[in-house]
This record gives sequence, structure tokens and C-alpha cells, in this order.
Amino acid sequence: MTASASSFDAKLLASSAADAIASLSQAGAKAPELVEAWVKAGNAAAVAEAADRAEGAARKAARRGLNVLKARGVAVPEPARVSAVSGDKAPEQTEAFLLAPDSVGNVLLAIATRSLTSRGKVAFVYLNDELGIHRVDVGELSQSQLKDALAKALPGARYKAVSVPVDWARRRIADARGRHAQSNVPEPLGFSRAKDLLEPVPAEPVTHPFDGEGLELSLEDAADMVKASAQLHNVAELAGWFPEKSAVDELFSFIGKNLSEKGHDPAQEPPAEALRDAMSEEIASATDRYFTPERRARLLVSLKDAALSALAREGEATALQIAALTKVVSEAGLITNPPHEVPFLRGYFEKAVSLLAMQNQGRIRIPVPARAPEAAAT
Repeated sequence: MTASASSFDAKLLASSAADAIASLSQAGAKAPELVEAWVKAGNAAAVAEAADRAEGAARKAARRGLNVLKARGVAVPEPARVSAVSGDKAPEQTEAFLLAPDSVGNVLLAIATRSLTSRGKVAFVYLNDELGIHRVDVGELSQSQLKDALAKALPGARYKAVSVPVDWARRRIADARGRHAQSNVPEPLGFSRAKDLLEPVPAEPVTHPFDGEGLELSLEDAADMVKASAQLHNVAELAGWFPEKSAVDELFSFIGKNLSEKGHDPAQEPPAEALRDAMSEEIASATDRYFTPERRARLLVSLKDAALSALAREGEATALQIAALTKVVSEAGLITNPPHEVPFLRGYFEKAVSLLAMQNQGRIRIPVPARAPEAAAT
């Protein structure tokens, strides 16, 4: 911890959960340092409240601090939840939800206004950050109907939509709409009906909500954790992520060329060891070709989207593994830290090969081209 308890008076250091947010406001720019001082002093109540209700750097410091306190065995209280009991009409509130993306970055964002006692208006926006908006659906649904609609958006999925900040959702939708202006592709119908849900749009970019969870690692720690990242393909949000079909077809073509150049007869099935070696070599090359800087940039956003869902469903351990993966992927390059050295990235193609083998009773057809006559003579 970098903060010293002497930097703050005793009243601030002893802040209760009820006073925590006001104390952070009083600390101003030193709010993150105050959080660290609370951690050092073992003020778990104030840290928990800051992790739940603070903003920006203070919230991130509190999220990290909770992990430190838990590691010390300090009991961390649950943040207080206050429910109003009144005969007055329940106030209307606006909420936003995200359904984790598929392997090419297609996501569903839903923005709804509702009260606890009445139906509300909902806009379902299907988008791709690179391509724009696919579809906009607007309707009036009760809270239970909204829950059912989100569940049916991806039938059979082992995960559900998660709550996200409304401002972030509005800004992301607006940015995706901007792709249509750039590419001169018409927007889908429905935006006029959803106008009151999609505005106001924040003027400045909004930080991804996963970046505010405080799950940060040094590059060294992240690289060590990523050694086991292939197992992340078993996480429900990531299990359906595969490379594009054209990339898989290209992989098998290169495997065939590899075997041909090593003298294997195309009329004969290659030895298992030779096939394994050729496949390993070409999967590494295919991974480096596939994960270009542009695709890695898109992948980082999709990983953060998926991590929000995994955090809510599986907890911080899995989310921390994904955070480590995003750290390493952001540092990857073709000269240093090439993509094929990241097990999760290489796992895209390993998973695709395994799936094809399973679909064909354990056999994979590799097109081995015949060698040119002069090469065969040599």
C-alpha cells in the first residue's frame, strides 16, 4: 500500500459504510489513497461500500482492496441495500443489459425504462462494433417478460444477460451507428421509436465497465496466468468462439502442403506422428496469420464483454483469468509475444480441428497435393 494513515485525519480513517462516499468526496483527488488507507487500517465496511458505490479510480482501488482484505481473512460485510416502502407510484428507472458476444463480436444491448409496478418500454439493439447495427426491436414488456425475452435471444445458452451502465450502452450503440455513416449503409428500421431510450448519448467515450472492476495484473503475472488460458474455451461465454471457416480451410491446405513437401504420398495416409507435427506447425502459423492487430483489437472488446458475464455467473477467479488474457493479448505482436504463444488463441484452431474430427468419427481429410515431377525426382 502506498498511502500512509497519517495522510488523513482519524475521522476519515474511521469512516463508516454510511459515511464512506462522503469521505471519498471530501478526499477529492486523494480518494484512491484514502481507500488504500482504509485497507491498511482494516476498515472493511468503508472499503466494501466504496467498491459498490464509488466511481473511477476510487472504486478500482476498493475492488483491489477487497481482494487484499479477503486474503488476510478479514470479514467483508455486504453493502447495505435500502428499499423504499411507500404507497406512492414507483419511480421509473432506466436499465441496460448486455448479452455476451459470439466469436465475431455480435452483441445484444437492451435498454429499458420501467417501474416495479408497470410495464416499460424496451429497445433491443443487435450490433457489431465494426459493421454497425444489425437490428432494432422496440416493445413494451413487464419485468418478467423482459427477462424471458433476454433468455430467448440466445436459446440454450448457459449464461444470461448482465446489467451494464446505461451511459456506456448508449455510447456504444451510437458508435456502432456511426459505422453506417462511414460505409453509407442504411440503418435498420426502429431507431425513431427507440429515440427516447437511446438518448442522451454521452459526448465523450465511456470506459468499458469491466475496466472498473479492479481486476488488474502486472504483465509478468498475467503472462504466467495465461499459460493455462486454453481452459478458458470451456467457459460458457467463450465455448462457441471459433475461427472463420475460410481460415480453417486454409489451415488444412497448408497442412497438406507441409506433408507434401516432406515427401508423403498423397495416395497414402500419412503416419500419425508426421501428421501431428505438420498440424502443430501449421496451427501455430495459422494463429499468427489470423490474429492480426485489427482482429486482436476487436477481440479485446469481446473478451471484456464476455468477462462481465463470466464475473456475474462464475465469480472473480474466472474473470481474473480473462483479465490476464486481455493484458497479454494487448501486448502481443508478430516479432515479440506472437499470438501462437498464447494458448487461448492457438486453441481457436485446435478446437476447430477437434470438432471436425468428432463430426467425422475421428478422421480428418487432409488434401495432400501431389509433388511436382522435378521435386519427386530429386
